[in-house]
Amino acid sequence: LIILIGESMRRAGAAAGERGELLQVTLHSIGDAVITTDIEGRVTSLNRVAETLTGWPKAAAIGKPLETVFRIINAQGREPAESPAMRALREGAIVGLANHTILVARDSSERTIDDSAAPIRDEQGKVSGCVLVFRDVSDKRRLEKQAASRLVDARTLASIVESSDDAIVSKSLEGIIQSWNAAAERVF
Repeated sequence: LIILIGESMRRAGAAAGERGELLQVTLHSIGDAVITTDIEGRVTSLNRVAETLTGWPKAAAIGKPLETVFRIINAQGREPAESPAMRALREGAIVGLANHTILVARDSSERTIDDSAAPIRDEQGKVSGCVLVFRDVSDKRRLEKQAASRLVDARTLASIVESSDDAIVSKSLEGIIQSWNAAAERVF
């Protein structure tokens, strides 16, 4: 009986080890940054992407308060922003993407990020930690700002053309009139 119990425990331990290994491989394969915490908000794990974005190696980050490793500020006012992970721990609910958030890495470099967090629940449904997922969206935000700036420039130019007292006509390369302003309409 003791041998059977021991053998069952060994198999269960081996299966749990395999599941844990699979989970680690999965976390390290995800293209987004992932940090997990315990119930008190201390870092329990982070993947390579999170190490890169935060500047914190896994060995140095484990056990640190999340606010130390994942320091975020509001992009507009530059005041410290509440971590969605801490809110997820407190409220026991998924906290959606927060826009206009800047991650301040360990070396003080900054990246615009989108982030979300969800509580980790044990078998009884009790919150036992949190998982935080985030990604660098600096390039995306820069492109959005450029597109918005081009739109403003185009609208400004259109307003100038429309309100001009001079006749302004636009033509295609083939010489076909595409548009004209009110002054051109009066002249022609």
